Amino acid sequence: MIALLVVTAPASTDPPESAPSPCESQAVTPPPPHGVGEDEITPSDAAAIRELRRSPAGLRIIGLEVGDTRYAVELATTEASRARGMGGRRTFPPGTAMLFVNPNDIVRRYWMLECSVDIDVAFIDRFGRITAMHRMKAAAPRKPGESLDRYTARLHRYSSRRPARYALELPAGELSRLGLKVGGTIPLPHQPLQALARR
Repeated sequence: MIALLVVTAPASTDPPESAPSPCESQAVTPPPPHGVGEDEITPSDAAAIRELRRSPAGLRIIGLEVGDTRYAVELATTEASRARGMGGRRTFPPGTAMLFVNPNDIVRRYWMLECSVDIDVAFIDRFGRITAMHRMKAAAPRKPGESLDRYTARLHRYSSRRPARYALELPAGELSRLGLKVGGTIPLPHQPLQALARR
């Protein structure tokens, strides 16, 4: 004969615990995607650029702080590097950026030539003021047999709207995350950057 012993716990007199309401739970904000350390930043008042290394494309990389984030920034300072930009790249890693450094102020129009990832761009004048911002969408690739003229004709142009000297390209979504606005400023080390700018 098998005896079955059932043990029951006494009923609790405490009210049942409830899950925290959405109002009680606090959203966890992820840390900024820093690309460089604090000691690798070239400050906006610097007399010289602090080159950290060269990119696979052979471009200088410096550290710049934008808002709460430190970026490893490739400098496109020559006509050839500015024309190439992010073309041909398949990724835009967090914590990285590309700064197009021009020697003059004109209304600029950028396109997504051979760019396969979405890119945020902020156009900046010589005083560091943002003249325009865009989320540039990856364009459909060039089709077999499509002429270069036909391909480039269908690419959308993104305008600086006012004369701009710089363009800062960031991974998609960064401009919103940073809370940047047209008319706001991005501190840049203008003097040493302009010393590098080539026509």
